[in-house]
Order: sequence, then structure tokens, then C-alpha cells
Amino acid sequence: MTDKPTTSLTAEHLDFYERFKSFWAAPSGVRVAEIIAPDAKIHFTGQAAMSGTDYSDYMSAMLDAFPGMKVTPIDCAGNGDMLYIAWETSSLIHGKQRTFLGVDRFRIVAGMAVEEHIVFDSAVLQPEGRAGIDRC
Repeated sequence: MTDKPTTSLTAEHLDFYERFKSFWAAPSGVRVAEIIAPDAKIHFTGQAAMSGTDYSDYMSAMLDAFPGMKVTPIDCAGNGDMLYIAWETSSLIHGKQRTFLGVDRFRIVAGMAVEEHIVFDSAVLQPEGRAGIDRC
């Protein structure tokens, strides 16, 4: 995998990808508004759909709940107004450092995400001991 995006991306894709990386270099609930429109529809694995405004509060709570959370963008691909960003997350979850992969699918309009699907195996968020996560 590479940190360099592919050449098939538009200028808007590349700009958003850079802002996404910047967001995760210093994440906060307040900074969500830099990349997500207030009226965006957010679909986060395991949660009910929420607006971009609600996602700001959700992000603040998530960052508080998972100390030291680090999201590393790995690569991206674009198709029209869609942008897909693959990432790796590492965080302290239930007292144990865990690392997992995921993909965000964004619909980008005028430089802002108006729709986002955050896709990952949410079983990693379960307490230690759940079959298939910590003990195979």
C-alpha cells in the first residue's frame, strides 16, 4: 500500500484527501466541520445514521472514549463525486491496544463531504475475550 494517491483522482479528490489527512493529524469534534457539511448524512458502522452536525459531537465523544486514537490514511481512489479512503486505526480499546483497517466512502460536493459511510469490522470494539477478536 502507498501513501501516494493514484493519478485517476480529480483535484477535488486530492484536496479532500489532504484535508482528511490533516484532520487526522490533529483530530477533534470541532474540526469535523472542515471536511463534513453540517447537513451531511453519516453512516458509521454499528450506529444510527446522523447528520454532519451530530457527527461533530459523536467524534468528540469517540476521541474521549478511545485515548490515543490514531488514524493513518493509507490510500484513496475516486469515481465521479465519490472518494474512497482506506485507513488503519490504532487505539486503546477496553484497556488493550488494537489496530484495525477500514474504508470511508465519501460523496464530495463543492469540496465538502455530503455523505459518508465509515466501514470497518466493529467487533474490534467489543470487550476482550470475544471469539474471533482476541482469541481465535
